[in-house]
Amino acid sequence: MWNAFTATLEELSRQYEKIRVVQEKKRKILVALDMESLEKLTAEEDFLARAVERLETDRLAHLAHIAKATPGVSAETNMEELALLAPSDAVHRSVLAASRRLSKVVAETKELRDGNALLIEGALMAVNRQLGRIGGAVVDPVYGSGGTEQVRHLRKNLDYEA
Repeated sequence: MWNAFTATLEELSRQYEKIRVVQEKKRKILVALDMESLEKLTAEEDFLARAVERLETDRLAHLAHIAKATPGVSAETNMEELALLAPSDAVHRSVLAASRRLSKVVAETKELRDGNALLIEGALMAVNRQLGRIGGAVVDPVYGSGGTEQVRHLRKNLDYEA
């Protein structure tokens, strides 16, 4: 049970490492605005996210088994405390190492994800601004008294007879 839990943590670390690599690639693709590559990368990212979901389900199941068999384990028990309750010193070290690796790679992945989200948000703002210009509407960078954006419609003097 403990070994299966540790193996699941290690597999989660491997999957998050793959996601971290995808996030690094995604950053380069977003900067280059390569939409075709972004679409392919998004499919890969989705596949990896589903794998992480399955592993998280397994992790929770293993944790539930450990909680039933080990007194002192509750929903509030963190990984450091859980490792202390391991049946042997070797299991303690392996659970602790696996959980620390997982925590580190998850933190790195979240940081990359947040950076990519900023790039995506900036790109969407630029696209919206361009679409507004084409359509003759401009969204001012301030909010009105009701908390909504102020939109102005520009008059275009188009020569339809040309």
